[in-house]
Amino acid sequence: MVAGARSHVSLLVAMLLASLAAAHAGCGTKSNDAPADGGDLDASPSADDGGAPHDAGTIVVGPVDCKTDLDKDGLEKHLKCAPLYTDIAQKTVAPGALPYTPGLPFWSDGAEKQRWLMLPANTQIDTTDIDTWLWPVGTSAWKEFKLDGKRIETRVYKKRANDWTFATYQWAADESDAVKITGGAQVSRGAGQEPYVIPSINDCAMCHDGQKDKLLGLEAVNLGTPGTVGLTLDALVAMNLLTKVPSQTTVAFPEDTTGKAAAALGWLHVNCGVCHNEHAAAGGQSHLYLLTKPSLLFVGDGGTLPPVASLPAWTTTVDQQSDIALPSDAGPGNYLLIKRGSPTASLISVLAHARVPANQTPSDKTQMPPLVSRIVDPVGLQKVDDWITALP
Repeated sequence: MVAGARSHVSLLVAMLLASLAAAHAGCGTKSNDAPADGGDLDASPSADDGGAPHDAGTIVVGPVDCKTDLDKDGLEKHLKCAPLYTDIAQKTVAPGALPYTPGLPFWSDGAEKQRWLMLPANTQIDTTDIDTWLWPVGTSAWKEFKLDGKRIETRVYKKRANDWTFATYQWAADESDAVKITGGAQVSRGAGQEPYVIPSINDCAMCHDGQKDKLLGLEAVNLGTPGTVGLTLDALVAMNLLTKVPSQTTVAFPEDTTGKAAAALGWLHVNCGVCHNEHAAAGGQSHLYLLTKPSLLFVGDGGTLPPVASLPAWTTTVDQQSDIALPSDAGPGNYLLIKRGSPTASLISVLAHARVPANQTPSDKTQMPPLVSRIVDPVGLQKVDDWITALP
């Protein structure tokens, strides 16, 4: 690492340490003790009782008392009362909220995202198993989504003693606050465009149940990849937030003769591996494993990365016949999962390129991912197609 890079990391770590110290100093003070000075947001028609997804235009503003704002699941009903912000009007984030951007970001229909992690005081992430991080009880993670610079939703995941609690907050049009919803929503993106989909609680569970500990995006590969900002593996080690220091703090995917494998494997890892892995139901049913475990990439100083052809993302896909019959097929087996040289004959590419209209219900036979997304990732998917095309 060059001297300039070292100084940059040192400065970043110092800033994060200061933020964490401030959070621990203020531990025990919650923003839901704030006075009642804001607006109540009500979704109408309600999505919280299982009603049909509604458009963002139905959010209205009224008074709210943060002292009585906790919902029955222990999460606040209004984002202004949650501990993420000290001043939601000014969008001032609490000092204990540590910002981060993973080097391998998940595609969310082109939405701009910002992320924060909150850890309880004097705790560490259990990294005994580098492949499966275990989070301390009380951990919270927040993810904010914007379209055209405008806040649309914020999601929170909080670890309880026995499981995770999660919720989605939909922002009001004036961004003064956001209301907790459970039934999902659709946000118009203008004439001729598919709507943006805010997931329901059930949608969230379908993806987050794909990991042993349900927090996604915060893991060794994502945070060790070049391009990660904020909570890099370097920063986590410097802040003493890991129970076991990994053998390395930077990660690279192996390359093959095409020169295009590493980029494709990274995209498949973060966008598909969350469900297609040995732990998840989708992985177990399909025997399709697109998650690349950190233990395969953490080879230590001077180690050699495994050949691409030895990774599960190759052995379970390349030249492997599909047993899925698409609606346009005469029957199963018309595609290989990955057919060398032909993305259009590779089921992984075909389904990742497909999206059904908003008036239809997606499924694993019509598009991938089979829920929420309505827009294809053109840049990321091109990396996969370029690799498939180049495979000899």
